[in-house]
Amino acid sequence: MTSQTARTLGASLRYEFRMQIRKRAVWIVPALTVALFLLIGGSLLRDLFDKGERPAEARTAVVGLAVQVLALLSIGYGCLLADRLIRDDRLRVAPVLDATPARPGARLVGKYLGTAAATAVPILAVYLGLAAVYAVHTGAPHALGWALATCAVVIAPGLLFVAALALTVPLIMPAPLFRVIFVGYWLWGNVAAPDMMPTLARTLIHPLGGYPLDALLDFHGIDGDDTWAGPVPSATLNFLRPDPTPTTAWLSITVLLVLAAAALAGGHAVRARRA
Repeated sequence: MTSQTARTLGASLRYEFRMQIRKRAVWIVPALTVALFLLIGGSLLRDLFDKGERPAEARTAVVGLAVQVLALLSIGYGCLLADRLIRDDRLRVAPVLDATPARPGARLVGKYLGTAAATAVPILAVYLGLAAVYAVHTGAPHALGWALATCAVVIAPGLLFVAALALTVPLIMPAPLFRVIFVGYWLWGNVAAPDMMPTLARTLIHPLGGYPLDALLDFHGIDGDDTWAGPVPSATLNFLRPDPTPTTAWLSITVLLVLAAAALAGGHAVRARRA
C-alpha cells in the first residue's frame, strides 16, 4: 500500500466515522431494539444474570449475551448501512470525488471501515455495558475478558460481513428492497432449522459465528444443550458443515472476511463500470 493510498484510506475512514457516529438513527435504532428486547425478553436476560460465579458459567453468560445482542441488533445495523454508499450518487457528489487524485478503492475501503465501526459503537456499548454489569453483579471480573474475546472472534467478523453486504448490494437494487431481503435473509440464515429447510445456519457461512462459538468459546447454549455448528442428519448443505474444531472455527472467520472483501471488490467494480 502506497503512502498516498494509506492517507486516502485514513482520511476517508475518519470522515465517514465522524459523519456516521453523529446520526441520531445510529443510536435510536439500537436503543429501541434493546428496549423491545427488555420488554419481551427480560426473562432471558435474568437467566444470564442468574448464572453463578464460576469461570465456566461466567463464560457461558457473557457469550450467550453476545449471541442475543448480535442476533437482534445486526438487523438494524445492516438496514442503517444500506444507504451509505449509494448516498454519494443520490447527492451527486460521487463524480466530484472520482475527479480527485484519491484512489476510489481506498475511499471505498475507508468508507466501509469508518461507517461499519461507527454503526457498531452502540452495539458494542450495549454488549460491553451489560457484560460489565454482569461482572459487577456476580463478582466475576474475568467475564470482561470473555466478553472481549467474544467481540474479537464472533461479533467483529459477523458485523464486518454484514456491513460489506449492506454497503454494496444496494448498488444493484433499491435500498428499501435490500432491507426487506436482508431481514428475511437474517431470519432464514440464523433461525431456520437445517433439518426442516435449506439454510446457512450451522454452516461456515454463519454470521452469528456458530463455529467460533462452539470450538473456540465452548458455548453450547445457556443450558448446555445447543449445537451451533456441524452436520445435521439428512439436512441439505452439509458440505458446508464440517465438524467443529479450532481449525474450522478460524476457517469460518476467514470465509466471512473473504466474502466481505469479495462484496467490496464487486461494489468497486460496479461503481467503476458506471463511472
